[in-house]
Amino acid sequence: MGTAFSKLAQLYSKLGETSSYNKKRIILSSFFKKLNRKEILSATYLTLGRIGPIHGDIDLGLAGKMVERAIAQAYRAPQEEVHKLMRQKGDLGLVAEELDSKKRSALTIAQVHAALLKIKAASGAESQKKKLTLFSSLLKKASALESKYIVRIVLGHLRIGVGAEALMDAFPTAFPKAKTNRKQLESLYHLSTDMGFVAELVSRNKPIPPKKSAVLLGCPIRAMLAQRVKTVADIRKKMAECKEFAAEEKYDGERIQIHKNGNRITAFSRRLTNITLQYPAIMEAVKKHLKAKSAILDGEVVAYKGGKILHFQKLMQRRRKHDVEKYESEIPAALFLFDILYMNGKPLMKKPYPKRRKILEKAVTPCREIHLAGRFVTQDFGKIHPFFEKCIKRGLEGVIVKSTVQDSIYEPGVRSWLWIKWKPEYSKGMRETFDLAVIGSYAGRGSRSGHFGALLCALYNKKKKIFESFTKVGTGYKDSDFAELEKLLKKYKCSKKPSNVQISSAMKPDIYYRPHVVIEALGAEITKSPSHSSGYALRFPRFVRLREDKSAAQATTLKEIEAMKNGK
Repeated sequence: MGTAFSKLAQLYSKLGETSSYNKKRIILSSFFKKLNRKEILSATYLTLGRIGPIHGDIDLGLAGKMVERAIAQAYRAPQEEVHKLMRQKGDLGLVAEELDSKKRSALTIAQVHAALLKIKAASGAESQKKKLTLFSSLLKKASALESKYIVRIVLGHLRIGVGAEALMDAFPTAFPKAKTNRKQLESLYHLSTDMGFVAELVSRNKPIPPKKSAVLLGCPIRAMLAQRVKTVADIRKKMAECKEFAAEEKYDGERIQIHKNGNRITAFSRRLTNITLQYPAIMEAVKKHLKAKSAILDGEVVAYKGGKILHFQKLMQRRRKHDVEKYESEIPAALFLFDILYMNGKPLMKKPYPKRRKILEKAVTPCREIHLAGRFVTQDFGKIHPFFEKCIKRGLEGVIVKSTVQDSIYEPGVRSWLWIKWKPEYSKGMRETFDLAVIGSYAGRGSRSGHFGALLCALYNKKKKIFESFTKVGTGYKDSDFAELEKLLKKYKCSKKPSNVQISSAMKPDIYYRPHVVIEALGAEITKSPSHSSGYALRFPRFVRLREDKSAAQATTLKEIEAMKNGK
């Protein structure tokens, strides 16, 4: 008999009531060290609020209305009552907890996970009916507290303030015989993006080989990111050791990672979600024009028509499950490749950038759908400027200056100084853009009555694993933006401040949101601020666009802001 699911539900309840990140780590460590090895995988995925790795097919096919019907069916309650309670509480987990009168259950962690996987697998004729019956049956067996968290897992909103980072911090203490540390676990996770895989590996309680590779075809590697600087002169300072500079075109598109394994081609977004079906023409072109049996490529997809790169918002119209063929012809896309991470069974990330580029050039035959990122290589940093100006005239965002030194490796999941962004803002004194997580909103007045007046946005404090307020964004919205943003934000509305969010009383919003939605905002200047919990504020912020391609944890960090403010 395995561990009772009730113990996991109690863990979630305790974590949800704990604001201290360090205390959460201790609680997690204590719980996981007591589990049977066979339960580690299930407990890990469920604690992250899903049934498998983030890049897998983990959608159970149960949306809010279906969950309401399942709750009504399980507890023999009128669906109108369930819907009314949902409007009052704003959380179907709390609704299930209130309607469930069962105090105890015999469910185990493994049984709940298996039941959810069975719901996911239900297909064919009347698949929705099958899913509804299976889910309702699971709820009938669960106690009130268990049903609360089962519903939240199904909806993907566990609300306990725990992510992969917390587990990576907890596991070294939970499994001391593995003789591992946070850095090694982070490396394994950045390569595999599968916390279940990492958990199973460390739970063996045996030392993990130092050179253990977690590169798995079909599992995305976390993308390497570029640093930003305050001035162009700072780029030269940071790359003082470089005798030669490479400047690559910076595209305003969607970051994409392509995996080829024989004839199987898979594509992942920067958020690690599978987006293969969104770009059928590109996938077919990769199959034909990549001269390798297996490979992992890094690049950017842009809307591309008549040899011209179109605006980012055009490409975002293609982020859909339906009418893909229609948009394929109306808004054709092209892939611009700039790196290769793996080929024919060999990881390439430890090779210097110039060698990786040569391997990429030999491996790919350019065509209409596939291009190599344009670049300029020189020993004179000053000569990059004309190339930069050409990029801007073509409507590109700027360039990425890349180091060519011997240790110019590819660093998964790292915002590295080996790559530095150069955008017009740095050379013309213009305003900068930031990717910010929405954590609250303020009611609108006048013409905005019934909508939000401004969004409270946050930076990500990577060290403390919390989101800290940075600015209120109240301008730049078009009428259509309100409907789109409010529809998205509704899913993440909270009755109280989330435990991983820090807001001063001076900035208390009318509505709280769990950090999930990311927007790009333009600002004039970063100033010190006693009102915002980050300690900084953005002057004259203006909404630019929604960033559906980025997760909250990929928002601009406090460390980046400090570096920009201090000129480091």
